[in-house]
Amino acid sequence: MSETIRVSKEVKRELLKIMGELQIERGEKVDFNDVIEYLLSLYRRKNPEILRRMVGLVPNISYEDLRKERKKELEYEKEKYGI
Repeated sequence: MSETIRVSKEVKRELLKIMGELQIERGEKVDFNDVIEYLLSLYRRKNPEILRRMVGLVPNISYEDLRKERKKELEYEKEKYGI
């Protein structure tokens, strides 16, 4: 079963770059789900430096800033979609 997620244009652009690299590496077509699974595997391996490079995060952003931003996103989704 598929779900819809919202991402910014910049994040989509970065995901497409990773998608291209994975397609070359694997020699087969990949989709956004494959890209997200790949990034999650990096996260699970607890290698944040590779993850930062792959998704192009701003190097000086704090965990607290990311947490606050995610909280805002969740509140927006709850308000808009009743989630």
